[in-house]
Amino acid sequence: MKKYTVLFAASLLLTIVACNNNNEDATNDTADAHVVSMLQTSCFSCHNADKNAASKIAPTMAELREAYIAVGADKESFSNNIIEFVNEPNEANSHMPEAVKSYGMMPKLSYKAEDLKLIAEYIYDNDLSSDEWYANYKSGNTQATDDSELSYEDKGRNMAMGTKAQLGKNLMGALKAHGAPGAVTFCNTRAIPLTDSMSKVYKATIKRVSDKPRNPNNKANEEETAYINKLKEQIAKGEKLQPQVTETENKVIAYYAIETNKMCLQCHGDKEKDILPETWTNIQKAYPNDNATGYGENQVRGIWVVTMEK
Repeated sequence: MKKYTVLFAASLLLTIVACNNNNEDATNDTADAHVVSMLQTSCFSCHNADKNAASKIAPTMAELREAYIAVGADKESFSNNIIEFVNEPNEANSHMPEAVKSYGMMPKLSYKAEDLKLIAEYIYDNDLSSDEWYANYKSGNTQATDDSELSYEDKGRNMAMGTKAQLGKNLMGALKAHGAPGAVTFCNTRAIPLTDSMSKVYKATIKRVSDKPRNPNNKANEEETAYINKLKEQIAKGEKLQPQVTETENKVIAYYAIETNKMCLQCHGDKEKDILPETWTNIQKAYPNDNATGYGENQVRGIWVVTMEK
C-alpha cells in the first residue's frame, strides 16, 4: 500500500509541475502577443517584419536587431540603446548611421516607458531574422491580443500611435522619393484622408490639431489649446509630457503630445536655416495662411485627439 501511495504522490507532483509549466507558457505567450501587438501598431509599418522585403523605407526589424546587438551584446545594453534612440531619435543616439543617411531620421514616438522596455527586450530575446520566427508571426501564433482590458488612456494611445505610424510610413516614403518639397504635397493631399481612414479602422474619431496650424482645418479649439499650453509648461519645467483623458456621459476624449525632432524641421523649422527655398515655395502655394514654422527640436508641434465611445 505504501508503494502505491508513493507512486500516487509522485504522479500528482509531476501533474502539478506540468500544469505550472503550461500556465507559465500560456502567460509568456500572452505577454509576447501583447508586445507583437505593439510592434504591429507602431513599428512594422516602417520596419518590415520580413527580412527579405524588397521595398523599404527603413531598416527591417532583423537589420535593426543585428545592428544594435553589435554595439550592445548584453540584454541591458541592447535595451538601453534602443530605448534611448526611440525616446530621442537623433544622430548622436543612433547606432545605424548608414541607415539614417539612406532613410532619414525616424519620427519621435510617444511610448510608455514600460511598453518600450518590453519591446526592446522582446527584440533582443527573439531572432527576428529566423525563418521560424517569421513563419510563426505570419501564421498568427503571435498575433495581436484583444485590447478590451486596456484603460481608455492606453486604448487611445494605441490608436494615436497606429495612426502616426501610418502617416510616418507614408511621409518617410515621400521624403525618400521626393525630398521635403514632395513631403509638402503628401501632407496637403493625403494626411487628413489617411487620418480619417484610420478613424474608421479603430472605430473612433482621430485628429491632429495645433495652436499654430498649417491647415486651418487642424486648428485647436479652446480645450485643446489649453492642453497644448499645459504641455509647453511641462517642457519648460523639464517634466515628462503627460497625456490627458476627459470623459462625458457617452464619450472619452484622450489627448497626446506631438513633439518635433530634426526631421520635422525640414518643413516646420526656421525659414532661414532649416527649410529649403523650394520647400518654402511649395508650403506657400499649398498653405497661404501657414502658421506652422519657427519650431526647434523637442517642442510641442500639436496634439493627437482621440474620441472614443464608452
